[in-house]
Amino acid sequence: MTFLRGGHWLAGTQLLLWLAVILAAVLIRKLKAQGIPILPHSLIFGHMLIAADFSKENPADINFTQFQSWLFRNFKRYFADLVHLPPVVYFDIWPVLAFPVAFVYNTRSAAQAFQIKNLPKHSLGRNFLDPLTHQRDLSTIHGEEWKFWRSKFNPGFSPRNITALVPELIKEIEVFVEVLRQLAGKDGSWGPVFQLEKKTVNLTFDVIIWAILNKRLHEQTNPTNSPLKRALADQARIMAIGRHAGQVFTWKRMPWHTRAAARNNRIMHDFFMPEVQRILHSQGETSQQDKKTALGLALQPTTYPELDTEKTTSSLSPDTETLESIMSHLKILIFAGYETTAAAVCWMFKLLQDHPDSMAKLRSEHDAIFGPDPDDAAGILTQSPQLLNSLHYTTAVIKETLRLYPLAGSLREGEAGFCMTAPGSSTEYPTDGFIVWQGSAGIQRDPALWPRADEFVPERWLVMDTEDPLYPVKEAWRPFSWAPRVCIGMELAISDIKLVASLVARRFDIEEAWDEWDAQRGPNCSKDTVDGQRLYAVGEGTVHPKDKMPVHGRLR
Repeated sequence: MTFLRGGHWLAGTQLLLWLAVILAAVLIRKLKAQGIPILPHSLIFGHMLIAADFSKENPADINFTQFQSWLFRNFKRYFADLVHLPPVVYFDIWPVLAFPVAFVYNTRSAAQAFQIKNLPKHSLGRNFLDPLTHQRDLSTIHGEEWKFWRSKFNPGFSPRNITALVPELIKEIEVFVEVLRQLAGKDGSWGPVFQLEKKTVNLTFDVIIWAILNKRLHEQTNPTNSPLKRALADQARIMAIGRHAGQVFTWKRMPWHTRAAARNNRIMHDFFMPEVQRILHSQGETSQQDKKTALGLALQPTTYPELDTEKTTSSLSPDTETLESIMSHLKILIFAGYETTAAAVCWMFKLLQDHPDSMAKLRSEHDAIFGPDPDDAAGILTQSPQLLNSLHYTTAVIKETLRLYPLAGSLREGEAGFCMTAPGSSTEYPTDGFIVWQGSAGIQRDPALWPRADEFVPERWLVMDTEDPLYPVKEAWRPFSWAPRVCIGMELAISDIKLVASLVARRFDIEEAWDEWDAQRGPNCSKDTVDGQRLYAVGEGTVHPKDKMPVHGRLR
């Protein structure tokens, strides 16, 4: 085609770029003509100037999810005539992102898109996960296929089954305690600075592997990491190279990246497959421990007595397609679970450090439930794991932590003809052509929903009176989303964090140690802050604490 040769190719590219700019501008201005409040929009720059405002006021490495709460705090700059941010905010930052975004800031609007309509996952998220799961995992599949596999894995992550796993999970938490003990100062002195998130990542990796596979990898005591963890970490690196596939100008994955991804997948396949085949070929005669793990329960024959007078049993057949699907589900369960939980543990200790009165209440609750000796807690919980359900204040601390620091978002594909609405308004907010992005970081700090929205107030989760202003609004807490696609690992994550709090909080003081950290990095190191805090959310995907949260500890 001569059009693609020489100068014609460049002219054609420029023409396509301008057409894309014009189409985006037409789409945004059409919404404005319908009476929908729109951020100030430039024909050439779209909303890039607003994105530039955010960038100028924040460090370069801040996680973009923080834009949502930043816009909430600063909406009067751009919507001077409004008293509240619109329920849906359209955001066009082409060519940084080829798709315009519809941020959803209203709980009922979010419920319409993410629960009632249950829009499918956006291609951006699916493409990101492609090197890891080939888009065959629980996060990306949809419809009947998703329902089938979700029903298979649900039993392993049920509250009842997680409680049954607690005695085994405690073994990993005890290793974590010993890791902290080796780093802690004694006789009231602080120990050396270390990065807390590195330790919590190893912990949560060990926990999730045990919960899913009934295997102990000992990542916490392994100085080189296991082949599985190294392969998964390298796969995440490769995925990040193409994570901005929605950008017009971006580096794409090269052939050597594809070869490296295939090598990583072979390592993961070799780790998972023996376990999968062992359970599939056991004809239901698995060990008691296998029956408690997520994989063991997922691969058990399922009985459907309602189908006939004779009980009908359905077993998964070990064909190639089934095995590949199982591999993909295992990989996403581990990938999505361990880093988010590890970061949540860090943010919890950060908030308890900043609020010693809350730490005192949490420790007091543990004294009341487990007795005054912290060393007794592990044994008591091993014998009576249901006592985790009695930790009401600890649970409130965790929920409040996840309100202030939601760790991941959900991107859905808008559909023609589907519009969102908000209570008290007849305005319809179209979704066709947009990434529908649940604005959890904004919703969970909305003063209209949360009195003292930017404060750490665990007590709000203990309020029983629905007329009390502190009583949480239904569906306003969204760190794990809501049914039907609520995060399958929610119970495991919260139980894991409860166990860490129960076995760590009374044994150690943990405190940020920026002076020591800066001394290690040298006099020219950056000392960026957000809202006056050295610890802030960073990362391009999952939210991580800055510099993996440098801390020091001491024995109490």
